[in-house]
Amino acid sequence: MRGCLRSPPNVPDNALTLREYVDVRFEAQEKAVNAALAAAQKAVEKAEAAAERRFESMNEFRGALSDASRLNMPRTEAEQQIKGLTEKIDAVNARLTARENRGEGKGQVWSLIGSVIATIAAIIAVAIALSAHFK
Repeated sequence: MRGCLRSPPNVPDNALTLREYVDVRFEAQEKAVNAALAAAQKAVEKAEAAAERRFESMNEFRGALSDASRLNMPRTEAEQQIKGLTEKIDAVNARLTARENRGEGKGQVWSLIGSVIATIAAIIAVAIALSAHFK
């Protein structure tokens, strides 16, 4: 085909024909499209791998939540146990208070007995001192 057409005077002989130029451009665009498709495929594969890791992480988290809800005590049961313990603590406090009150009462009795004995001893001492003074 080249031999049939003459090149214009300002175009060198080794210039490409229009068909050759289109073929070269087509091949270049095909390579560019293939490279873009390959890059897009790699991006999709990376995105799928990242999504898979994220889903695995989410499944692990769901499992942990499931274990926690299965192993943790329900609120109503905990409140019942706390109420029972509170009642027992209140009963022990009441017994301790009663003992302390009895102990205070006994202490007051002994203080009263001590005061009476000290008063009697003081009266006796005054009586002895007065009898010795008047003799």
